Amino acid sequence: MISVRRAVLLTITVLAGCSDVGPSSGPGTLTATLRSPNGDEGAAVIFLLGEGVIEVNAVGETEAYADTSGETTRIVLINREGGTMSVAVDVEDLGRPLVALVREVAGPDDLLRADLAGYRVEVVQ
Repeated sequence: MISVRRAVLLTITVLAGCSDVGPSSGPGTLTATLRSPNGDEGAAVIFLLGEGVIEVNAVGETEAYADTSGETTRIVLINREGGTMSVAVDVEDLGRPLVALVREVAGPDDLLRADLAGYRVEVVQ
């Protein structure tokens, strides 16, 4: 019985050593990038849900227009050439989670995508 406990303890210790460190806390910047199953896109509307969004700034060729009301930040992304769309999101606390939702997407031809299956917003520190 003692050897089983030691084995379990050793396994937990090893797994704890391999785990990623959780998100930092305090102010910082996150990058939110639209991920598309269709390749390059021309425009999108995304929502970030969560408190503490300070400012949203465009990254690269992306144009970004943001409005925060309460715990919802609505962001319009535009890439006139069609391509990756990303924004830098300054937040009060990196430890507070944000939920990202894709509301609308238009292809480089400016036509709305009928199906948003497979679209997501990747948010990384």
